[in-house]
Amino acid sequence: MSPPLKNICLTFFALHLCAPLPALTRQELNRREQSLKIAIREVAKAADSKQKLALNSAFAAQLEQVLREDSAFFYAFDSIPHLYRVASPDGLARLITWNVPTDGGQKYFGFALVRSSDTSARAALHVLRDRRPATRLAESKTLTADEWFGALYIKLVEKRNARTGKPTYTLIGISPGSNGVSNRKVVDVLSVSDSGGCSFGAPIFVKKGKVTHRMIFEYSAEAVMELRYHEESGQIIFSSLVPMYAQLRGRYETYIPNDAYNALRFENSRWIFYENVDPPSSVAVRRWGRRNR
Repeated sequence: MSPPLKNICLTFFALHLCAPLPALTRQELNRREQSLKIAIREVAKAADSKQKLALNSAFAAQLEQVLREDSAFFYAFDSIPHLYRVASPDGLARLITWNVPTDGGQKYFGFALVRSSDTSARAALHVLRDRRPATRLAESKTLTADEWFGALYIKLVEKRNARTGKPTYTLIGISPGSNGVSNRKVVDVLSVSDSGGCSFGAPIFVKKGKVTHRMIFEYSAEAVMELRYHEESGQIIFSSLVPMYAQLRGRYETYIPNDAYNALRFENSRWIFYENVDPPSSVAVRRWGRRNR
């Protein structure tokens, strides 16, 4: 006896849902990129915080829909203003971040895309939710995508664990505070699990005997701090920060750079702090300064 037509239709519908969707063509991705450009410019032009956040929610939903397509992982999206994009050299991790200025300070948004292997066509997409805890507390925590220390990532440095051979993705980001009197920069770590999960922070930063999960630099909003990865030497070089006056120690909104530079050097799968290195304007860093374990 033939199965009822209704059952045949339901079976076909279920198989259709399970079948892989065709990858977006480059032409379609270009079209969606143009739409995203318009959407984020509307966010920037909005008159008040409520309108900005409402328009940003629509933009974020539109971007998320595109990023869930397999073909979007390697698409640059480089014509969309206000987005910060970094990717790992091994092609397994990518982050897109942006911020929205509001009356209550900067709000940070982002997505992390990770692939389990270079043969995997599908990337796991993680929505990053800005839940910045107190700065000092954040230095000692591993954070999930749902409790992300919001930042705009300007650099991803890929290193290999000496023992396991697995990659360590170190992130350099900027994260201005919401109080308007201080700025922040951060050196963080993106960890990726074999199942495609991700987290931020790892106990691999060693400074003067103290181990932290990330390094957060807070300083006066009137100051300019240098923090960058020096490709030739493999170091992260940054300005040494000191309070304007000794009695202000611990009030980080009063910290400013002095004439010295410090560095992080990747040794035995950890970032080790060094004091008083040559300034970043040098062709190659030759003097490591004093090592602080």
